[in-house]
Amino acid sequence: MADLNFPPLVLASSSSNIVAVAGATLIVQNLQTSKTISSPSVDNRAHQNGFIRHIAVSVDGKIIVSVGDDKSLKVWDVTADEIRLRSTRGLIKKASCVTLSPEGGIIVSDKVGDVYQYPLDPVPSDPSTSKPPMHAMVSDPTKNPECDYLLGHVSILTSHLTTPDPKHIISADRDEHIRVSRYPKSYVMERALFGHDSFVSALHIPSSHPNILISGGGDPSLRIWDWTTGSSLSKVDIYPAILPHRKVRSYMRKNRSKGRMRKTDETAISEHDVEGEEETFYSAPEGYILPSGQGVCIKKIESTVVEDKTIVVFFSEGASAIHSFIILSDLSSSPIVQTQSLPYPILDFTFLPNHDGKILLSLDTAWGVLKKNPGPGIESRQEAIPRDELHQEEKELLNGFFKAIQIGDNGELSEISDNSFSSSLIPSLPKTDIKTLSNLNLYPLINILPKWPGLEEEGIEGGDTPTPPIEEEADGISLAPTSMTARTFGGTKRNYTKEELTTMNSKVLGRLKSQGVDIGNLLVQRQKKAKEDRKKKAQEANERLKVQEEQRKVKAEEKESNKKRKTVQISEEEMGNA
Repeated sequence: MADLNFPPLVLASSSSNIVAVAGATLIVQNLQTSKTISSPSVDNRAHQNGFIRHIAVSVDGKIIVSVGDDKSLKVWDVTADEIRLRSTRGLIKKASCVTLSPEGGIIVSDKVGDVYQYPLDPVPSDPSTSKPPMHAMVSDPTKNPECDYLLGHVSILTSHLTTPDPKHIISADRDEHIRVSRYPKSYVMERALFGHDSFVSALHIPSSHPNILISGGGDPSLRIWDWTTGSSLSKVDIYPAILPHRKVRSYMRKNRSKGRMRKTDETAISEHDVEGEEETFYSAPEGYILPSGQGVCIKKIESTVVEDKTIVVFFSEGASAIHSFIILSDLSSSPIVQTQSLPYPILDFTFLPNHDGKILLSLDTAWGVLKKNPGPGIESRQEAIPRDELHQEEKELLNGFFKAIQIGDNGELSEISDNSFSSSLIPSLPKTDIKTLSNLNLYPLINILPKWPGLEEEGIEGGDTPTPPIEEEADGISLAPTSMTARTFGGTKRNYTKEELTTMNSKVLGRLKSQGVDIGNLLVQRQKKAKEDRKKKAQEANERLKVQEEQRKVKAEEKESNKKRKTVQISEEEMGNA
């Protein structure tokens, strides 16, 4: 029975509107008139009818651009009375970020690593020309006649934004890269911002500081840059604020070595209760592994001005807390991070227009009631808690999607009682059933952005993945170093055995050496051995060439001898006949 509300996955705001996205439905509330309107109703079964993941809203709120799981790029017109679909186009690949360009077009980045610019309205096709086949546009993005190709990365592109000038576009990817390129001639890259050690998943330029870029992802800190020069200005330590509030973690992969799965301890798996155990963010039962990192993934960074102070607000995907800090006049100083905890993981937030320092949050109230972290052998991104029906009290708790937060002039966050948004937005949410709600994948980034030791380029050549060290406590917060990091913020230094080091490839050893790990003379030995191997192979190749040359000469001599013998025999026969 479809009597449960879809959770509001995305929130945004314009000069006078709040925009919420639930399933494939857009909901717009005008804060001036308190009127709420919705897009035409559709079948909101997840992953089948345009489950919307990303939106972009114009400043005046009259245009909304949405991208769904079905790779549909839709443009909507918003009036006082309705949300009308203006156009629909199909994307070649799934989008990871969508924004409106300074000229009023649409900039889309995809998960393959490309950035395109579409006109706001589709360009009529020329009937005299045929559209290239799909495989051609997939392999060569420049052949897509519906858009202009801007730039590309060699990894999953996570975020992009155009600068206030607006002569530049900044893009970030899974491989720790941040690029500053010219716009719209984005094939010219002006500079790269180096410093992140993990993926970058969020970018932001405060309107009050147009030369400052704030970036974050899986690192222990947010980084503050002067993007115009490429210099790193400061770091903001965030692990102590985020780690105690993690709720959702990545799933576990089966650990395979040399093409064979490691022997699994079935007893350990059956007795392993995933839910509620802090250590499962770092360790997994024998035969399974988790991605590297601490389970932190910064999803959104925004800023506002309160009492002439610029306050930056951010949150980590799957965590049940929102955080803030003040941009200090002395950027080299470390600001204090303020935290407001919440009962459920945060899905999104937006600043309320014309409400100084007020934030609207959306929460995943079904977490812990209908779904939990997946245990070993659970292939899906989360594990559903079997429920046939819910009590009325539980249904009421599930409807507590929205929370209002007030920012003080000192950057402090505090929850306030404001039911005006809930009372107007919740009745407009589309309906669904228990099964669909239990299987909604609302946390995609924590599964695709962290890297998997032993399964990617950071992996180990042969042998099993080194077992993570026993956790230690730092300032009352549970921390565990990753298998690829010698020292983490507030964490411990990993000591590797000689046997572990000998199983690692040269790239990994180089990283560990740069982090202060004593790897002995392994790299020198490998370089020497590689040189000897090359020399030996060259000698063997030369010997094979000599043998082949000798065999060729022998065959040539035999062929010439046979030719002469045949000529003599023919001459004798001709003389006899004569």
